[in-house]
Amino acid sequence: MYVTIIGCSGVGYHLAKALLAAGHEVLVIEKSHSRCQLLYDELGSVVLCGDGTDQRVLKSAGVGRADILAAVTGVDETNLVACQMAKETFQVPRTMAVITDTKNESVFHFLGVDVVVNTTHLAVTGLEGGVPGRPMIHLLDLKVPDTELVSVSIPEDAAVVGKRLGEIQLPPHSFVSLVVKRNQAELAASNLVLEGLDEVVAVTVADEEQSLYDALTGV
Repeated sequence: MYVTIIGCSGVGYHLAKALLAAGHEVLVIEKSHSRCQLLYDELGSVVLCGDGTDQRVLKSAGVGRADILAAVTGVDETNLVACQMAKETFQVPRTMAVITDTKNESVFHFLGVDVVVNTTHLAVTGLEGGVPGRPMIHLLDLKVPDTELVSVSIPEDAAVVGKRLGEIQLPPHSFVSLVVKRNQAELAASNLVLEGLDEVVAVTVADEEQSLYDALTGV
């Protein structure tokens, strides 16, 4: 498999090393001459110094035969342009991009980027998981704009303890998909009874996050 990577700082560097170690063909395109030199000194001729949004550079890199293009610069706009050029001009079958601004995720999906990794979301999720009690954890931003998968831990004194899911008034655009109990996970059903310390996995929208949290944890 041939993978073209746009950007070699941080994520791009480690992705290139991992793919090379797995036996894949890799070419990294990087604008910074100093970074190009560092990568060349360590990995050899897998780096091309140039602008990953320049059609001539992409052509010279052989992007037309790439299986995947991964745009991992620190600039969302650059990553989007690189992915669009790869798809529309060079017919690369699969594009991937890293983004830092959460508001851009739906745009990237809408414009056809196959895999979008939100580094801000990953950081927040990791930090949330380290907070004692873990009131709400953001698990995944879904492709539908502003829609996400979250997990809410039910306090032992919450008003919903002992109630069936069908009895709980949830926000209009939110619904429970899974309930993880002490010894098993159960699909959401209207007659499923909630218990203290259950982990409720739900789909919600940004405007209803707080209402969903209040409905499941209020006393």
